[in-house]
Amino acid sequence: MRQLTIAACAIAAAACAHSDRPPNAATSTHAGARTSNAPPHCPPAPGGIVVSIDKLAYFPAHARIAELERLCPAAGDTLYDAVGWQAAATKFPFAGAMLVAIHSGSQPDSIPKDEPDMWTASGDSVRLPDGQLLPRTLGALRALGQVSVDENDASGDDWDGPDARSCRFPDILFKLDGSGLPKQLPDSARVISIEIDVRHPEVYRKFCAARAP
Repeated sequence: MRQLTIAACAIAAAACAHSDRPPNAATSTHAGARTSNAPPHCPPAPGGIVVSIDKLAYFPAHARIAELERLCPAAGDTLYDAVGWQAAATKFPFAGAMLVAIHSGSQPDSIPKDEPDMWTASGDSVRLPDGQLLPRTLGALRALGQVSVDENDASGDDWDGPDARSCRFPDILFKLDGSGLPKQLPDSARVISIEIDVRHPEVYRKFCAARAP
């Protein structure tokens, strides 16, 4: 299963060069809310904090940061920090969830510097594109259908934790907590966050289409 994941990454190295990062550890704040009187949370999202390749809550996935900040006065600066490199990011705190917009800058591309190329989301209120709450365990994720899971192998210097991808939602990378668990993760492994690479969604869709019965 890991070999299949590696094969998909090889199709688009740009997508995988910065996508597998655990946002709960990677989004350490380096500045608080931008104004002292900013509200603690973003305005509630009608229909819940639903995430997809095109939209997260009420944020267009490809909008400029200035537009996103207008939608949420509680926006603040943060760092996306993972395995030896960092990228500036903007956090959007909701009651029960945290969304983070990132422009990684890891490869030259046509995306403006003030537009995200990746998002992360975590929290009990995050919902999948069909409206259901984010699965809390690998077993619950597997119950949704075909899943590709990385081994829980910390032998590499640039390893930042196991993850999984569900072919029901191929655009979403599910980050897992493998602490104290074997290489072959059990169903009890926790889903701790998700990432959405808004630059190369077609890679994962083709990967899953090739494996369809």
